[in-house]
Amino acid sequence: MSETTQIRVMDFDCPTCASTVERALSNVEGVEDVEVHYTTGRVEIDYDEGVADPDSFERTIENQGYTPQGA
Repeated sequence: MSETTQIRVMDFDCPTCASTVERALSNVEGVEDVEVHYTTGRVEIDYDEGVADPDSFERTIENQGYTPQGA
Protein backbone atom coordinates (compact mmCIF):
# COMPACT_ATOMS: atom_id res chain seq x y z
CA MET A 1 0.00 0.00 0.00
CA SER A 2 1.30 3.44 -0.89
CA GLU A 3 2.00 6.15 1.65
CA THR A 4 3.25 9.71 1.29
CA THR A 5 5.54 11.63 3.61
CA GLN A 6 7.06 15.09 3.49
CA ILE A 7 10.42 16.22 4.75
CA ARG A 8 11.74 19.78 4.87
CA VAL A 9 15.32 20.49 3.87
CA MET A 10 16.54 23.97 4.70
CA ASP A 11 19.89 24.09 2.92
CA PHE A 12 19.03 23.73 -0.77
CA ASP A 13 20.78 26.40 -2.84
CA CYS A 14 19.87 25.47 -6.40
CA PRO A 15 18.04 23.03 -8.67
CA THR A 16 21.15 20.82 -8.74
CA CYS A 17 20.83 20.31 -4.98
CA ALA A 18 17.25 19.18 -5.46
CA SER A 19 18.24 16.85 -8.31
CA THR A 20 20.93 15.23 -6.19
CA VAL A 21 18.50 14.46 -3.37
CA GLU A 22 15.75 13.39 -5.77
CA ARG A 23 18.06 10.94 -7.52
CA ALA A 24 19.31 9.49 -4.22
CA LEU A 25 15.81 9.04 -2.80
CA SER A 26 14.60 7.49 -6.04
CA ASN A 27 17.17 4.74 -5.51
CA VAL A 28 15.83 3.81 -2.06
CA GLU A 29 14.04 0.46 -2.21
CA GLY A 30 10.28 0.89 -2.14
CA VAL A 31 10.24 4.56 -3.17
CA GLU A 32 7.71 5.01 -5.95
CA ASP A 33 7.94 8.77 -6.62
CA VAL A 34 9.88 11.75 -5.33
CA GLU A 35 9.18 15.45 -5.80
CA VAL A 36 11.74 17.93 -4.54
CA HIS A 37 11.01 21.65 -4.51
CA TYR A 38 14.27 23.45 -3.80
CA THR A 39 12.68 26.91 -3.43
CA THR A 40 10.49 25.76 -0.54
CA GLY A 41 12.77 23.02 0.75
CA ARG A 42 9.93 20.51 0.54
CA VAL A 43 10.55 16.88 -0.36
CA GLU A 44 7.50 14.69 -0.96
CA ILE A 45 8.03 10.95 -1.12
CA ASP A 46 5.50 8.34 -2.25
CA TYR A 47 6.55 4.88 -1.13
CA ASP A 48 5.37 1.32 -0.60
CA GLU A 49 5.02 1.02 3.16
CA GLY A 50 5.54 -2.74 2.96
CA VAL A 51 8.97 -2.30 1.37
CA ALA A 52 10.46 1.10 2.23
CA ASP A 53 11.81 2.12 5.62
CA PRO A 54 10.75 5.77 6.07
CA ASP A 55 13.60 6.30 8.56
CA SER A 56 16.02 5.76 5.69
CA PHE A 57 14.72 8.84 3.85
CA GLU A 58 16.30 11.31 6.28
CA ARG A 59 19.53 9.30 6.36
CA THR A 60 19.63 9.35 2.56
CA ILE A 61 19.23 13.15 2.56
CA GLU A 62 21.98 13.50 5.18
CA ASN A 63 24.28 11.24 3.13
CA GLN A 64 23.93 13.73 0.26
CA GLY A 65 25.16 16.54 2.53
CA TYR A 66 21.84 18.19 3.41
CA THR A 67 19.96 18.63 6.68
CA PRO A 68 16.43 17.18 6.90
CA GLN A 69 14.11 19.01 9.29
CA GLY A 70 11.78 16.06 9.99
CA ALA A 71 8.79 14.42 8.43
